[in-house]
Amino acid sequence: MHLQLRPSLWHRNETVADTIREVVFGAEDGTVQNTALIAGMVGAGLSTSVIVIAGVVNAIAGVLSMSAGAYLSSKAERDVRLATPSLDKIRTSSPLRDAGVMAVAYGLGALVPLIAFMVGVFDLHIALAIAVVATSIVLFGLGAIKAVASGQRVMRAGLEMLVLAAAAGFAGYFLGVLAGAVFGIPG
Repeated sequence: MHLQLRPSLWHRNETVADTIREVVFGAEDGTVQNTALIAGMVGAGLSTSVIVIAGVVNAIAGVLSMSAGAYLSSKAERDVRLATPSLDKIRTSSPLRDAGVMAVAYGLGALVPLIAFMVGVFDLHIALAIAVVATSIVLFGLGAIKAVASGQRVMRAGLEMLVLAAAAGFAGYFLGVLAGAVFGIPG
């Protein structure tokens, strides 16, 4: 069974079309990157306080980096469109809007895997399991939102987002386990 929604108010909406890329890219990257980092640190046997500090620093650095990248790439695309006579000049992006959307999406996404560690779940593996479940729900939901906005199948888009992103999380954990073993960090 597959669920495909009928066209909604989101379809043919320029605001959605203009921001969906930054929302999906930012939230997916923030969630997956911080989950992979946290999983690697749990795999290496680091403490909760180190994990929270590193996760918060990673989130802030990611917000700054990703929003700057969104601004610069959006500005570059707009400038090329305006300078190239054969390209459509009507649909030019707003670099400031793109940077702001990217910053918010990345920041919110990066907080998702940190919540269990910040509220004081003392067993690292339980906190990681909570983070993975929360991340999985957010990623599936993000894929579903993309599907609704584009008129695609919700289940397929949600699973696609979840499976592709999960590979990075598993890799981060196993790299952390390997790093812990190589550098002799007691687990």
